[in-house]
Amino acid sequence: MIEYFRTDEQTKTLTKLDVEQPGCWIALFNPTQEELESISAQFAIDEDDLRAPLDLEEISRIERNRDYTMFIVDTPIIEGPHGESAFKTIPIGIFETPSHVVSVCSVYRIPIIARLKNQKNELHDTGDVKRFTCDILLASSEAYFALLQALNRKRQELSAVVTKPSRKDLEELYALDASIVYLKTSLTTNDTVFERYRRYVLAAHDQDIIELFEDVVIENKQALETTKIYSEILDSTIDHFGLLMDSDLNRTMQLVASLTLILCVPTVIGGMFGMNVGGIPLAETSYGFALITGATAILLVGILLLLKKLRWF
Repeated sequence: MIEYFRTDEQTKTLTKLDVEQPGCWIALFNPTQEELESISAQFAIDEDDLRAPLDLEEISRIERNRDYTMFIVDTPIIEGPHGESAFKTIPIGIFETPSHVVSVCSVYRIPIIARLKNQKNELHDTGDVKRFTCDILLASSEAYFALLQALNRKRQELSAVVTKPSRKDLEELYALDASIVYLKTSLTTNDTVFERYRRYVLAAHDQDIIELFEDVVIENKQALETTKIYSEILDSTIDHFGLLMDSDLNRTMQLVASLTLILCVPTVIGGMFGMNVGGIPLAETSYGFALITGATAILLVGILLLLKKLRWF
Protein backbone atom coordinates (compact mmCIF):
# COMPACT_ATOMS: atom_id res chain seq x y z
CA MET A 1 0.00 0.00 0.00
CA ILE A 2 1.22 3.48 -0.91
CA GLU A 3 -0.12 6.65 0.68
CA TYR A 4 0.80 10.26 0.00
CA PHE A 5 0.89 13.05 2.58
CA ARG A 6 1.50 16.76 2.39
CA THR A 7 1.81 19.50 4.99
CA ASP A 8 -0.98 22.04 4.67
CA GLU A 9 0.49 25.50 4.14
CA GLN A 10 -2.12 27.23 6.29
CA THR A 11 -2.53 24.91 9.29
CA LYS A 12 0.89 23.23 9.17
CA THR A 13 -0.83 19.90 9.71
CA LEU A 14 -0.47 16.65 7.78
CA THR A 15 -3.10 15.93 5.15
CA LYS A 16 -3.55 12.84 3.02
CA LEU A 17 -3.43 13.15 -0.77
CA ASP A 18 -5.20 11.06 -3.37
CA VAL A 19 -2.31 11.24 -5.82
CA GLU A 20 1.38 12.07 -5.66
CA GLN A 21 2.35 15.71 -5.69
CA PRO A 22 5.77 17.38 -5.86
CA GLY A 23 7.43 17.45 -2.48
CA CYS A 24 4.97 15.09 -0.78
CA TRP A 25 5.78 12.35 1.72
CA ILE A 26 5.49 8.91 0.12
CA ALA A 27 4.70 6.23 2.72
CA LEU A 28 4.81 2.54 1.80
CA PHE A 29 3.09 0.08 4.14
CA ASN A 30 3.74 -3.61 3.47
CA PRO A 31 4.20 -2.80 -0.24
CA THR A 32 3.77 -5.25 -3.08
CA GLN A 33 6.57 -6.16 -5.46
CA GLU A 34 5.05 -3.91 -8.14
CA GLU A 35 4.97 -0.95 -5.76
CA LEU A 36 8.60 -1.50 -4.77
CA GLU A 37 9.66 -1.66 -8.40
CA SER A 38 7.71 1.51 -9.21
CA ILE A 39 9.23 3.56 -6.37
CA SER A 40 12.68 2.15 -7.10
CA ALA A 41 12.51 3.23 -10.73
CA GLN A 42 10.95 6.64 -10.00
CA PHE A 43 13.45 7.76 -7.32
CA ALA A 44 16.52 5.71 -8.29
CA ILE A 45 16.43 3.84 -4.95
CA ASP A 46 17.96 0.39 -4.90
CA GLU A 47 15.18 -2.17 -4.63
CA ASP A 48 17.08 -4.19 -2.02
CA ASP A 49 17.30 -1.08 0.15
CA LEU A 50 13.54 -0.57 -0.17
CA ARG A 51 12.91 -4.18 0.79
CA ALA A 52 15.29 -4.18 3.78
CA PRO A 53 12.89 -2.54 6.32
CA LEU A 54 10.31 -5.24 5.59
CA ASP A 55 12.55 -7.74 7.35
CA LEU A 56 11.54 -7.64 11.02
CA GLU A 57 15.05 -8.71 12.03
CA GLU A 58 16.74 -5.90 10.09
CA ILE A 59 19.21 -3.95 12.22
CA SER A 60 19.23 -0.17 12.47
CA ARG A 61 21.79 1.45 10.19
CA ILE A 62 22.49 4.39 7.91
CA GLU A 63 23.79 4.36 4.33
CA ARG A 64 24.64 7.18 1.96
CA ASN A 65 24.09 6.93 -1.77
CA ARG A 66 24.59 9.32 -4.65
CA ASP A 67 20.83 9.74 -5.11
CA TYR A 68 19.54 9.34 -1.56
CA THR A 69 20.36 8.84 2.09
CA MET A 70 18.82 5.83 3.79
CA PHE A 71 18.58 5.07 7.44
CA ILE A 72 16.66 2.27 9.10
CA VAL A 73 15.47 2.78 12.65
CA ASP A 74 13.07 0.93 14.94
CA THR A 75 9.66 2.39 15.69
CA PRO A 76 7.20 1.13 18.33
CA ILE A 77 3.86 -0.53 17.62
CA ILE A 78 1.12 -2.17 19.66
CA GLU A 79 0.06 -5.71 18.84
CA GLY A 80 -2.70 -8.00 20.06
CA PRO A 81 -6.31 -7.30 21.14
CA HIS A 82 -6.64 -3.85 22.70
CA GLY A 83 -2.86 -3.64 22.89
CA GLU A 84 -2.69 -5.57 26.16
CA SER A 85 0.99 -5.94 27.09
CA ALA A 86 1.84 -6.32 23.40
CA PHE A 87 4.47 -3.65 22.88
CA LYS A 88 7.21 -4.26 20.31
CA THR A 89 9.20 -2.50 17.62
CA ILE A 90 9.57 -2.90 13.88
CA PRO A 91 12.08 -1.43 11.41
CA ILE A 92 11.10 1.58 9.35
CA GLY A 93 13.21 2.80 6.45
CA ILE A 94 13.41 6.53 5.68
CA PHE A 95 14.89 7.62 2.36
CA GLU A 96 15.87 11.22 1.81
CA THR A 97 15.78 12.00 -1.91
CA PRO A 98 16.45 15.47 -3.33
CA SER A 99 12.74 16.40 -3.28
CA HIS A 100 10.82 13.67 -1.41
CA VAL A 101 10.81 11.70 1.80
CA VAL A 102 10.04 8.02 1.19
CA SER A 103 9.32 5.67 4.09
CA VAL A 104 8.87 1.90 4.10
CA CYS A 105 7.60 -0.38 6.88
CA SER A 106 5.79 -3.72 7.16
CA VAL A 107 2.78 -2.58 9.21
CA TYR A 108 0.01 -0.19 8.15
CA ARG A 109 -1.18 1.37 11.39
CA ILE A 110 1.89 2.63 13.17
CA PRO A 111 1.75 5.28 15.93
CA ILE A 112 3.95 7.67 13.93
CA ILE A 113 1.14 8.45 11.46
CA ALA A 114 -1.39 9.24 14.18
CA ARG A 115 1.04 11.45 16.06
CA LEU A 116 2.00 13.41 12.94
CA LYS A 117 -1.67 13.94 12.06
CA ASN A 118 -2.45 15.20 15.56
CA GLN A 119 0.31 17.81 15.60
CA LYS A 120 -1.00 21.33 15.05
CA ASN A 121 1.09 24.19 13.65
CA GLU A 122 4.30 22.26 14.29
CA LEU A 123 5.14 20.31 11.14
CA HIS A 124 7.61 21.42 8.52
CA ASP A 125 6.77 21.20 4.86
CA THR A 126 7.14 17.69 3.46
CA GLY A 127 9.17 19.15 0.62
CA ASP A 128 11.78 20.31 3.14
CA VAL A 129 13.31 16.85 3.26
CA LYS A 130 15.75 17.21 6.17
CA ARG A 131 13.35 19.05 8.45
CA PHE A 132 10.41 16.77 7.76
CA THR A 133 12.60 13.74 8.40
CA CYS A 134 13.27 15.23 11.83
CA ASP A 135 9.50 15.54 12.32
CA ILE A 136 9.09 11.83 11.60
CA LEU A 137 11.85 10.87 14.01
CA LEU A 138 10.48 13.13 16.75
CA ALA A 139 7.05 11.54 16.28
CA SER A 140 8.67 8.13 16.65
CA SER A 141 10.31 9.17 19.93
CA GLU A 142 6.99 10.54 21.19
CA ALA A 143 5.39 7.20 20.31
CA TYR A 144 8.01 5.50 22.49
CA PHE A 145 7.07 7.79 25.39
CA ALA A 146 3.36 7.02 24.90
CA LEU A 147 3.98 3.26 24.96
CA LEU A 148 6.27 3.56 27.97
CA GLN A 149 3.60 5.47 29.86
CA ALA A 150 0.98 2.86 28.96
CA LEU A 151 3.32 0.10 30.05
CA ASN A 152 4.05 1.84 33.36
CA ARG A 153 0.32 2.38 34.00
CA LYS A 154 -0.23 -1.33 33.53
CA ARG A 155 2.53 -2.06 36.04
CA GLN A 156 1.01 0.38 38.52
CA GLU A 157 -2.40 -1.24 38.13
CA LEU A 158 -0.98 -4.66 38.90
CA SER A 159 0.99 -3.34 41.87
CA ALA A 160 -1.95 -1.41 43.34
CA VAL A 161 -4.70 -4.00 42.96
CA VAL A 162 -2.91 -7.24 43.68
CA THR A 163 -2.42 -8.06 47.38
CA LYS A 164 -1.79 -11.75 46.82
CA PRO A 165 -0.12 -12.06 43.41
CA SER A 166 -0.95 -15.10 41.34
CA ARG A 167 0.97 -16.84 38.61
CA LYS A 168 -1.11 -14.96 36.02
CA ASP A 169 -0.08 -11.61 37.53
CA LEU A 170 3.57 -12.63 37.44
CA GLU A 171 3.24 -13.73 33.80
CA GLU A 172 1.77 -10.32 32.91
CA LEU A 173 4.74 -8.63 34.54
CA TYR A 174 7.14 -10.85 32.60
CA ALA A 175 5.30 -9.87 29.39
CA LEU A 176 5.79 -6.22 30.29
CA ASP A 177 9.45 -6.90 30.99
CA ALA A 178 9.83 -8.46 27.53
CA SER A 179 8.27 -5.33 26.02
CA ILE A 180 10.72 -3.15 27.95
CA VAL A 181 13.61 -5.17 26.50
CA TYR A 182 12.27 -4.59 22.97
CA LEU A 183 11.98 -0.85 23.52
CA LYS A 184 15.33 -0.42 25.29
CA THR A 185 17.23 -2.39 22.64
CA SER A 186 15.60 -0.46 19.81
CA LEU A 187 16.23 2.94 21.40
CA THR A 188 19.88 2.02 21.97
CA THR A 189 20.42 1.06 18.33
CA ASN A 190 18.51 4.15 17.18
CA ASP A 191 20.80 6.31 19.27
CA THR A 192 23.84 4.90 17.48
CA VAL A 193 22.29 5.62 14.07
CA PHE A 194 21.33 9.17 15.05
CA GLU A 195 24.81 9.95 16.29
CA ARG A 196 26.31 8.77 13.03
CA TYR A 197 23.72 10.68 11.01
CA ARG A 198 24.47 13.85 12.95
CA ARG A 199 28.22 13.42 12.61
CA TYR A 200 28.55 12.57 8.93
CA VAL A 201 25.38 13.62 7.12
CA LEU A 202 24.34 16.86 8.77
CA ALA A 203 27.83 18.35 8.94
CA ALA A 204 27.37 20.08 5.59
CA HIS A 205 23.98 21.65 6.40
CA ASP A 206 22.97 24.89 8.07
CA GLN A 207 22.82 25.39 11.82
CA ASP A 208 19.01 25.36 11.98
CA ILE A 209 18.83 21.82 10.65
CA ILE A 210 21.61 20.69 12.95
CA GLU A 211 19.79 22.15 15.98
CA LEU A 212 16.54 20.52 14.89
CA PHE A 213 18.21 17.16 14.66
CA GLU A 214 19.77 17.78 18.07
CA ASP A 215 16.19 17.76 19.38
CA VAL A 216 15.72 14.33 17.78
CA VAL A 217 18.86 13.00 19.46
CA ILE A 218 17.91 14.46 22.84
CA GLU A 219 14.35 13.11 22.61
CA ASN A 220 15.64 9.64 21.81
CA LYS A 221 18.13 9.77 24.69
CA GLN A 222 15.38 10.86 27.08
CA ALA A 223 13.19 7.98 25.92
CA LEU A 224 16.11 5.61 26.45
CA GLU A 225 16.75 6.92 29.97
CA THR A 226 13.04 6.64 30.78
CA THR A 227 13.05 3.07 29.51
CA LYS A 228 15.99 2.20 31.74
CA ILE A 229 14.25 3.69 34.77
CA TYR A 230 11.00 1.83 34.04
CA SER A 231 13.01 -1.34 33.49
CA GLU A 232 14.59 -1.06 36.93
CA ILE A 233 11.21 -0.35 38.54
CA LEU A 234 9.65 -3.30 36.73
CA ASP A 235 12.47 -5.62 37.79
CA SER A 236 11.95 -4.46 41.37
CA THR A 237 8.21 -5.11 41.08
CA ILE A 238 8.81 -8.61 39.70
CA ASP A 239 11.20 -9.34 42.58
CA HIS A 240 8.62 -8.03 45.04
CA PHE A 241 5.89 -10.21 43.54
CA GLY A 242 8.24 -13.20 43.67
CA LEU A 243 9.00 -12.56 47.35
CA LEU A 244 5.28 -12.27 48.13
CA MET A 245 4.59 -15.56 46.38
CA ASP A 246 7.51 -17.21 48.23
CA SER A 247 6.15 -15.85 51.50
CA ASP A 248 2.67 -17.22 50.73
CA LEU A 249 4.23 -20.58 49.88
CA ASN A 250 6.16 -20.62 53.15
CA ARG A 251 2.99 -19.83 55.08
CA THR A 252 1.19 -22.65 53.32
CA MET A 253 4.01 -25.07 54.08
CA GLN A 254 3.94 -23.98 57.72
CA LEU A 255 0.22 -24.61 57.87
CA VAL A 256 0.61 -28.05 56.30
CA ALA A 257 3.43 -28.87 58.72
CA SER A 258 1.29 -27.71 61.67
CA LEU A 259 -1.66 -29.83 60.57
CA THR A 260 0.65 -32.82 60.09
CA LEU A 261 2.08 -32.38 63.60
CA ILE A 262 -1.38 -32.03 65.14
CA LEU A 263 -2.73 -35.10 63.35
CA CYS A 264 0.30 -37.14 64.35
CA VAL A 265 -0.55 -36.87 68.07
CA PRO A 266 -3.89 -38.76 68.06
CA THR A 267 -2.46 -41.19 65.52
CA VAL A 268 0.46 -42.09 67.81
CA ILE A 269 -1.72 -42.35 70.93
CA GLY A 270 -4.35 -44.37 69.11
CA GLY A 271 -1.64 -46.66 67.76
CA MET A 272 -0.17 -47.25 71.21
CA PHE A 273 -3.48 -48.04 72.89
CA GLY A 274 -4.63 -50.09 69.97
CA MET A 275 -1.85 -52.66 70.26
CA ASN A 276 -3.14 -56.20 70.73
CA VAL A 277 -1.03 -56.98 73.83
CA GLY A 278 -1.70 -57.26 77.54
CA GLY A 279 -0.93 -54.59 80.11
CA ILE A 280 -2.42 -51.66 78.22
CA PRO A 281 -3.15 -48.86 80.77
CA LEU A 282 -6.84 -48.25 81.53
CA ALA A 283 -7.80 -51.37 79.59
CA GLU A 284 -9.94 -52.70 82.47
CA THR A 285 -11.73 -49.46 83.43
CA SER A 286 -15.03 -48.47 81.88
CA TYR A 287 -13.84 -44.84 81.56
CA GLY A 288 -10.61 -45.69 79.75
CA PHE A 289 -11.70 -44.50 76.31
CA ALA A 290 -13.06 -41.20 77.65
CA LEU A 291 -9.91 -40.54 79.66
CA ILE A 292 -7.61 -41.26 76.76
CA THR A 293 -9.72 -39.18 74.38
CA GLY A 294 -9.85 -36.27 76.84
CA ALA A 295 -6.11 -36.38 77.47
CA THR A 296 -5.51 -36.42 73.71
CA ALA A 297 -7.81 -33.42 73.24
CA ILE A 298 -6.03 -31.48 75.99
CA LEU A 299 -2.67 -32.30 74.44
CA LEU A 300 -3.89 -31.14 71.01
CA VAL A 301 -5.14 -27.86 72.47
CA GLY A 302 -1.77 -27.32 74.13
CA ILE A 303 0.07 -27.95 70.85
CA LEU A 304 -2.29 -25.58 69.03
CA LEU A 305 -1.65 -22.83 71.59
CA LEU A 306 2.10 -23.39 71.34
CA LEU A 307 2.06 -23.20 67.54
CA LYS A 308 -0.12 -20.10 67.70
CA LYS A 309 2.34 -18.46 70.06
CA LEU A 310 5.15 -19.34 67.65
CA ARG A 311 3.05 -17.80 64.83
CA TRP A 312 3.12 -20.87 62.67
CA PHE A 313 -0.35 -20.05 61.42
